Amino acid sequence: MEFVVLGLLLIQNLTLYEINQVFKQGISMFYSASYGSLQIAIKNLLAKELVVFEERVDRGRNKKVYSITPRGKEAFFDWMLAETPVNKLEVTALSKVYFLGLIQDTEQRKAILRDIIQKIEMVEAYMHTIEDEIERAEIPADYRPILKFHWKTLDYGQMAHAAAKQWFINLLNEL
Repeated sequence: MEFVVLGLLLIQNLTLYEINQVFKQGISMFYSASYGSLQIAIKNLLAKELVVFEERVDRGRNKKVYSITPRGKEAFFDWMLAETPVNKLEVTALSKVYFLGLIQDTEQRKAILRDIIQKIEMVEAYMHTIEDEIERAEIPADYRPILKFHWKTLDYGQMAHAAAKQWFINLLNEL
């Protein structure tokens, strides 16, 4: 979440309320964040000196307007160009795509997308391994009705990852 906040602050300076509104208006489609979790993220970013704030008075109310520091910009771009972790793959991949326009170099954009596609393929291979193990396992008859729906969730995962991979390949081809 911290990197998403950094990306938003790279685009423009925002109050915590405004960051929360941006999440509600679009990012929440792929990244869930409560106001409290955003507060914690800002607190952590301040402690790491990746963001700073300026206090302003607006209509008689004190507001803290957050902005990204040079260290914050560096951390954000390092994250964008770093390998995408397999855990939390979908949310990280979509977060990176959301901010892909901040990466000026087309080859770097392509490298980010290729990395995401590679990670999806790794997860697909793992799911096929699970499928093979289940097919070889001796399943007691009374467990088979339950297993049917385990298979269905695996099937869903395989289909979702295949669709996601194709979507990322299409995006890569657009570049």
